[in-house]
Amino acid sequence: MPSAMADTVAEIESFLDTGIAAIKGLIPMIWVQSKTSPVQFLVGGIVILLSYLLLTISPPHDPAEPPVIKPKFPVIGHLFGLLNHQVNYFSDLFTRNHLPIATLPIGNQKLYVIFDAPLQQAALKAKDMDAQSFMVDFVPRIFGVKQGTVDKLLGKDGVHPNIMGDMEHVFKSALSGDNLQKLASTTLATMADTLNDIDAKRGTKIPNMFLWLQSLLSRSTSKALWGEKHNPFKDDQVIDAQWDFESHMGPLVLGFLPSIVARRAYLARNKVQSALLPYFSARHYETDPSTSYFIRARTRLLKKYDLPDDELAKNEVAITLVATTNVLSTLFWCIAEIWTRPDLLQQIRAEALLAVFGNSQKALSGEDMGTRTITIPAAGLDAKCPLLASCFRESIRLASQIVTARRVLKDTMLTDPVSGNSYLLKADTNVMMPAKVVHRNTTVWGADAEGFNPRRFMWEELGPKVERQRKAAFVPFGGGKHMCPGRHFAFTENLALMAALAIGFEIEGLDRSKLKMGDSKRGETAKPLPGLEGGEVVLKRRKEWEGVKWEFSC
Repeated sequence: MPSAMADTVAEIESFLDTGIAAIKGLIPMIWVQSKTSPVQFLVGGIVILLSYLLLTISPPHDPAEPPVIKPKFPVIGHLFGLLNHQVNYFSDLFTRNHLPIATLPIGNQKLYVIFDAPLQQAALKAKDMDAQSFMVDFVPRIFGVKQGTVDKLLGKDGVHPNIMGDMEHVFKSALSGDNLQKLASTTLATMADTLNDIDAKRGTKIPNMFLWLQSLLSRSTSKALWGEKHNPFKDDQVIDAQWDFESHMGPLVLGFLPSIVARRAYLARNKVQSALLPYFSARHYETDPSTSYFIRARTRLLKKYDLPDDELAKNEVAITLVATTNVLSTLFWCIAEIWTRPDLLQQIRAEALLAVFGNSQKALSGEDMGTRTITIPAAGLDAKCPLLASCFRESIRLASQIVTARRVLKDTMLTDPVSGNSYLLKADTNVMMPAKVVHRNTTVWGADAEGFNPRRFMWEELGPKVERQRKAAFVPFGGGKHMCPGRHFAFTENLALMAALAIGFEIEGLDRSKLKMGDSKRGETAKPLPGLEGGEVVLKRRKEWEGVKWEFSC
């Protein structure tokens, strides 16, 4: 056989093997592909074709398992629905069927989807439902690390123990107590510098508020994490590459010709990794005293697993991304909702003034504040500013569209703690828990669940029964032992920044008619649609507050 033909046949065989693996292994995550590229449509079409040709036998179903929702089109209907509608497909299924949990047959595979909040909570706490299994499949594809690296970290190489227990300890230590305080203080200090740089007369013209916040969060958070002197994200091009990677990573999940199928994400990922590599090679995490405890402790732990610097650089692309992605969207939407409602802004301003100044008549009367330094106490704002905190949680509720995934390790009976109904979940089956379904459930959140209600989380006004019900249905941070460890950090920095903005600044020009929330493609927090980020704005100091210098304390 001619060499070229042999190569072609080998490529086709490799392609088919990859396609089959994609169908069997990626069914629970196939919705991560977006609709923004013809290449992705092609890949999706190939997967669907392979599904039809290769997976034509329906999976067996035990009567004790969750009820089956049959696809509109045999074999591949649910797969096509996920590809076409992404996260919204789960909402559509719930609207049509109103089941607490269901089985979706996809080819000869099946997928459990939990729509009910109490059942989701039970699943998140179940010991025989695992989150780590997805790391084996997806981390090498998304971040480009070697399979051997993942095997080491999960204790599958026969030499190293599973890293997850020690890593959980690193997260808990880094994101609590003095370590959390230092991380928040450094982040907020950079934000204060930005506020203090705003011209007292002209303000700062911001063409796109979402992108301005994206830059602010990236610069402040990366400096707090990686240290001031050798921060790999000092370069705006690296920050831009990080967000380019985040926006276009979907097709990387396929693991097939990433430099072609997912070229934009592939190149952006390489750029971030290239910025991280010299950081690890020079051991700046050890030599720079401004490096966070989190980065230092995490890197030391990873080094115990004999990870070379290039693998570290690949693996740690996720760090700044995870620390900023969901925070950015929720902060943007909270600011957009508050600053386009003048009456609400006045209430939050009064609340923040009282929290910062107590009963100071000068601050509350609107007298000229002169050139004094004003310190925003970040700690405790959740309790001191309940309306602001409610607005932030409400923004999270609407924007958070995460889909939490688990894999059943062995046959498990899952019991609804409210109804008492039990369901058999079969081993080696994937489970998905869409937050958008429970976050928009009108039974829990009221008839206006699709809209923004600033008082929806004002617990004192709602009573203990409603509070318990809504807390159980509020799942933006996951749950169980895998609950997002950075949630307290996010609350601290966001509430403090918004309190300072409410007290001392105006955002002129923010246009509600130019704001529209997009749908999540991969279960991330929803961003504004391109061109609908609120229009050009001017961030100005309020009258009588022009000479104030801003600081934060934690």
